[in-house]
Amino acid sequence: MKRLLKILVLVLILALILKAFVVDAFKIPTGSMKDTLLEGDFLLVNKTAYAISTPHQIPFIGKRLSRTELILTSKPKFNDVIAFEIPANVYDPASEEYSVLIKRIIGLPGDTLEIKDQELYINRKKYRTPSFIKLNLKDAQAENINKDLFPYNNKWSLDNYGPIVIPKKGMKVELDAQNILLWQNAINTDYGKKIISVEGTVINLNNQPIREYVFEKDYYFLLGDNRGNSIDSRYFGYIPEEWIIGKAFMIYFSQLPVQSSGISDYFNSIRFSRLMQSIE
Repeated sequence: MKRLLKILVLVLILALILKAFVVDAFKIPTGSMKDTLLEGDFLLVNKTAYAISTPHQIPFIGKRLSRTELILTSKPKFNDVIAFEIPANVYDPASEEYSVLIKRIIGLPGDTLEIKDQELYINRKKYRTPSFIKLNLKDAQAENINKDLFPYNNKWSLDNYGPIVIPKKGMKVELDAQNILLWQNAINTDYGKKIISVEGTVINLNNQPIREYVFEKDYYFLLGDNRGNSIDSRYFGYIPEEWIIGKAFMIYFSQLPVQSSGISDYFNSIRFSRLMQSIE
């Protein structure tokens, strides 16, 4: 009995270490990544894909922690499907602290991105989406999405968006009253707090007038594969690399909503064809 108890304790400790540092699991709550990921898919995320860092939360409790990167392993790549955390004031004011989202990287640091009639252009060249990526361009925008598009001072739409330049570490930009909305969320993120203020035509950084700024971090632009029905960077803007938790690599379980608690209903709700499916 003592031997069995020791084994169980060791297994629990190993599970905690793996969840904290190596692999985490997330459930897809919406259809924003349809048809690549469906509502009810359960994913595994490789937390060491880009960096080995301290845990972003206490395993199985969900209490958020401040992360510190220990070792960089690689850089996020174009078309990677990633899990990332986003502060409540950026994405969902009703959330107490932060939300975890799953989206696809479609803009790297320094890229110029534009969407014309649903077609994606990267650095002024039309991008032909590989056939293995399951884009959904047919769904209409959800009626409950009532948000302006980033940077909130233009007439862009979900299908015709940009051009927009993604901030890159070391990139210098000129600042004025016309373009500050394009850059201020990334500048504030550089400092980890609201540091930009505007007084008429004067742009202030920590109450000091500035006319240009050099970015201190790399940023990314993300879209859901369900382009017409996804709250993504078209709404909340760029995200810094430090918000990325890891790369999604497998669907380990998938289930339709269960209407009753019966065993047969539960069994019939499982999408067996999606189990252990890799994510591209």
